Amino acid sequence: MAVPRERKATTRSPQERRSAVNGSAARGQAVGSSAVNGAAITVPRVHCTLAPLGEVSLLLPTSSIAEVIEYLTPMPVTSAPEWLLGQIEWENRQIPVFSFAALVAGSAPSPITPKARIMIVKSLSDSARVPYLGILINDIPRLVSVNVDELNHTGDDRKSLGVFCHVDVQEQPAVIPDLDRLTHLVTHAAYGILPITQTPG
Repeated sequence: MAVPRERKATTRSPQERRSAVNGSAARGQAVGSSAVNGAAITVPRVHCTLAPLGEVSLLLPTSSIAEVIEYLTPMPVTSAPEWLLGQIEWENRQIPVFSFAALVAGSAPSPITPKARIMIVKSLSDSARVPYLGILINDIPRLVSVNVDELNHTGDDRKSLGVFCHVDVQEQPAVIPDLDRLTHLVTHAAYGILPITQTPG
């Protein structure tokens, strides 16, 4: 996935930084209560996972990741965009697998390498149709402890689909994905409809 040529530094409040690390609100609106793990983070240091995509990595709270598995060839989905690789069976569920890098870049997915993995990530907390997403990554991810108040937000001049924001983590460029938006994109690509969500009881 290409990194924008010019990365403009932006200033965000501590609350916005915490919301970003939790993959909250789409379209640049930080909403702490929309955390991907179902609850807002109230402490500045968060246990995260840094998953390699190529030139950049995905940064997600470790609590949002269900499992990382070896790459399995997905079953293709008819008339799906190139970035949607297909579906695999995991825990008796059909999980849509996609290339985040290809989606953001608007290009064909890169060739699968021997080190490739699929990271199973929790999607929307109330998504009944697609409770999990499978994201193609280039290698085994690593754990990092992130002080969200010290994250260096570098902006996203391209306003890429599925991207909440770009940051630098331990001097490495990373992307915090917008899981809300990604769930909608993947569900529409795989099934031709928007996610079915459960009605609060």
